[in-house]
Amino acid sequence: MTDIDVVLWDIGQVLYESPFERFDELEDATGMPRGTLPRGPFVPEGDAEYDKVDSGERDEPEYWRDIEDLARKTVPGLHLYDALRELGWEGRGRPVVVALLGDIPKRYRQAVLTNDATKFLGVGWKDTWEYKQYFERIVDSLDIGVRKPDPASYTAAVVALGADPARTLFIDDLTANVEGARSAGLQAFRFDTTDPAASVAELRNTLGV
Repeated sequence: MTDIDVVLWDIGQVLYESPFERFDELEDATGMPRGTLPRGPFVPEGDAEYDKVDSGERDEPEYWRDIEDLARKTVPGLHLYDALRELGWEGRGRPVVVALLGDIPKRYRQAVLTNDATKFLGVGWKDTWEYKQYFERIVDSLDIGVRKPDPASYTAAVVALGADPARTLFIDDLTANVEGARSAGLQAFRFDTTDPAASVAELRNTLGV
């Protein structure tokens, strides 16, 4: 990677534990049999439908709606993200990532580009978000009218920041979003949710923090 001025983060499964990592707890809390819900990248045999999301062949919101529909077959009326929030999802940022967020502003500008975090953090999340102090700007797809991996979403983010795309490092867990950033001229890093510590170690090495 070349010189970097700005570190631009996805939120969802990068900063927070992914829903997959909480599904054992969710199933126990709601009475669903263990293993009712898929575990995405966290199972050795893989998840063909999640792989399609990762590659951009399938719409991510649609994938999660299908999981919610599956859960409702056992727990009628369940709202997946509401149930996860009730289990304290917001308060469970990955400690290894949160520590990195605190170190980056010492050397770089830091911001967020998210595809509608309202779905998992709730309405008005930007005003009360527990990690907002780490970021100079939060760019949400709801505000700019375009979602990752559309290259226009990254362009909108760097324009909002007054940044040079070639000197902006974008971090996301989905391959399609990483490739979208590269197509818009940004540097990009794919965060491995199955091994957050290794991803953070690599980022620290890249950024020198």
